[in-house]
Order: sequence, then C-alpha cells, then structure tokens
Amino acid sequence: MFLLAILASCANHLPRPKGIPTVYATEEVPQAIEAARDELLLGDGTSAAIAHLAAAQAAPGLTTEQSATIQVLLVEAVSKRLEELRGSNAANELEALAELELPRDLAVRASLATARAMLNLGERVDCHNYLVKVDGRYPLHARRAESGRLLFEAGRSLATDQETYFWFRSYRPLASPVLEYFVQNHPEHADGPEAYALLAAIYEENRSFAEAIRRNRDLLLEYPGSHQAIAARARIPHLRLAQLSSPEYDRTEMKVARDELVSWLDDNASHAMADEVRIDLADCMQRLTDSDLAIARFYETVENPAGFEFHARRALEQAREGGNKEQIAEALDLLAQATKTGAP
Repeated sequence: MFLLAILASCANHLPRPKGIPTVYATEEVPQAIEAARDELLLGDGTSAAIAHLAAAQAAPGLTTEQSATIQVLLVEAVSKRLEELRGSNAANELEALAELELPRDLAVRASLATARAMLNLGERVDCHNYLVKVDGRYPLHARRAESGRLLFEAGRSLATDQETYFWFRSYRPLASPVLEYFVQNHPEHADGPEAYALLAAIYEENRSFAEAIRRNRDLLLEYPGSHQAIAARARIPHLRLAQLSSPEYDRTEMKVARDELVSWLDDNASHAMADEVRIDLADCMQRLTDSDLAIARFYETVENPAGFEFHARRALEQAREGGNKEQIAEALDLLAQATKTGAP
C-alpha cells in the first residue's frame, strides 16, 4: 500500500490530460494500457501515455503480466519524454518522472535531467540538495561523471555570482557546501582542480587560513599536473604568513614558508606569479629577521653574550637575504655591540 501511495503521489505531479485519473481501478487497467499504446503512436501523446501508465501502475491487484507490460511501455514512454524535454526547465515534471517505478539507469537519467532543469532555473542550492538525494538513492550509479559536472556547475555559479539575496547577502559562501560535497564525493573529476581553487579562495576571503591551506594542499596532492597546481603551491606559503597575526611570530611556520617560497621560485622563476612570490619571500625574510632582532635585544638585556651574538649574526644573514636596508643596518649595529669588535 505504501508503494501505491508513492506512485499515486508521483502521478499527481505529471501532466494529466482531462479524463485521466491519478489511480485506475483494477478493472480499468487493461483499457488504460491500450490507451497508452494508442497515445504512444501519436506524435504528441507521450505525456498522456505516461499519465495512463502511471495511474495504471498505481492500481491495486495488478497481475504479473500487467505489471510487466506497464513497465515496458513506461520505459518507452519516459525515454521518449526525456528526449522531448531535453534542455527544458520543466523541473517539476522531470522530478515526477524520476519518481516513477523505473529501471535504475532510466531513473538516474530522469533525476539528472531534473537537476539540470533546476540549475537552468537558477535553483542551485536545490540542485545540490537533489543530487545528494540521488546519490543516496542510487549509490555508485553509472552517470556519476554527469552528476559531478552538475554539482560543480552549481557550486561555481554560486561562487562567481555577483548578485545578492535578501538585499545584501552574497551567494558566494553558499558555494562552499556544494563544492565540498563535490570534491569529497567525486574524486579525480576533471573539474576538481577548479573546485579546490574556488574553495581555497572562499576560505581565504573568510580568513579561514587553515582550511584554505588544506584545500590548496589537496589540490596539489590530487591534481599535481593541473595548471591550478602552480598557483596553489605559491598560495600555501602566502597563507602561512597571513595566519601569523601576533607579534610573537611562529618561527617554525615562517621557516616552512621560506623553504616553500624558495623551492617554488627555483622551479618557476619565469612564471607570471614570480614577482608575487618574491614579495612574499621578502616579507617572510623580514619577519624572520624581526624575530631574531627581538631575541638578540632580549639576550642583550639579560646579559647573555652568546645568545646576543648568535641571534644578531643570524638576523644579519637574514636581513641581507631579504634585502631590507634598515634591518641590515640594525643587525650590523647589534652585532657590533655583541662582538665589541665592529661589524664583520
């Protein structure tokens, strides 16, 4: 009875020519089957045929032969109707078709057509939610590349939408759950690099630097040959520096960032991003120098000559590498005080 109720509910959302009920009585089923056959012979009778068959399928007490006949005709009718609706925005009708009792691949095909129609209508969040439901209903279906593409398009559309809703709210943050679901459930998809890059950019804008680093790192790991990988590799050390907001810089993170920046420049010295990376490297070296200058002054205060000289000398090396003249001068002055013999 539960299945019959579902079928009847689906039938309620299908186009219904006048005179076709949502559920046929058992004795009316043979006539409904013949009516569906007649409609399929007409050029414009597909919707009527489906309405007859859906109402017949929902009838109680069907024989095995009747069920088999209805299924064969329904597959023919739905396949034809999907072709008729190709590229249309008839999301409600397509969703009703997908809810009929159909073979798995045809049901998936109808479901993806529904998602495409939702996307065409601008219902991107609904498209995502619907595709999640489809994945749950038909796990590992044969059309995952297509469903992945739809998910990516929905997420990218939200991420790049310049309009607002509720007067001032941006659509861009709504892209995150869509793209996260996409990258987690569609690994190795051709759109993966761009999805990871979009996620990283969104997280960076929200100052979620750890998440942005994670998604850039995932991009490098999963799509090392993509053109987005070079930018992601450069962005990771930039983000490491961006998340160090306190005066007591995390020297370990800065050293990691420096090594990453130097390595990137070694491999991509003539790349269009090289100047940006050099700026980040200079920033990193200046921060490392500031750290050693501060520590050197501390050791001077507590009268620790060895510590004073070590950090003053290292500050000078880093200042010279970073090219900051003021830091070089300050480091030279400190080192001269530390050694009491003048600058080396």
